[in-house]
Amino acid sequence: MKNLVFVRVDDRLIHGQVIAAWLRAYSNVKHILVIDDKTNSDPFMHEMFKLLVPDGISIEIRTIDEAEVILKNELKLPTMIIVKLPLTLKLLMDKGIKFEKINIGGMGMTFGRKKLFQNVSSTPEENEIIKEMINQGVTVEIQIIPAAKSINLASILK
Repeated sequence: MKNLVFVRVDDRLIHGQVIAAWLRAYSNVKHILVIDDKTNSDPFMHEMFKLLVPDGISIEIRTIDEAEVILKNELKLPTMIIVKLPLTLKLLMDKGIKFEKINIGGMGMTFGRKKLFQNVSSTPEENEIIKEMINQGVTVEIQIIPAAKSINLASILK
């Protein structure tokens, strides 16, 4: 997909230091597309995220359905996508959106999740979603920050 630079799963979505590190690693990114239905309807989070994004980077927060329309058309700027859950990306893939590579970042320990790798946790359902993505040819890696080694989940989720 033209102008799609980076796709990340992070349940914190925009997190100050982490997003700054990824924007340094992908210095060509000029736009962030946050895809999350609940966050889209929260005006406070819209304002918070705008404050956390550096000058020169635009941000929009969209529902899955809105993102589908955006992604089926040409992205106008080099874009980073951030979602809370692997399910969001699966739902987009089910609608015909293709991703080559997905970065798994912050997936914290919550009810039903177990440790997947180091400080990344997932539910059995999330593991199945990730396996499905891998089986469809998507490279899915865990990498919390750019300086950390990336771990291909295909080797972990056998």
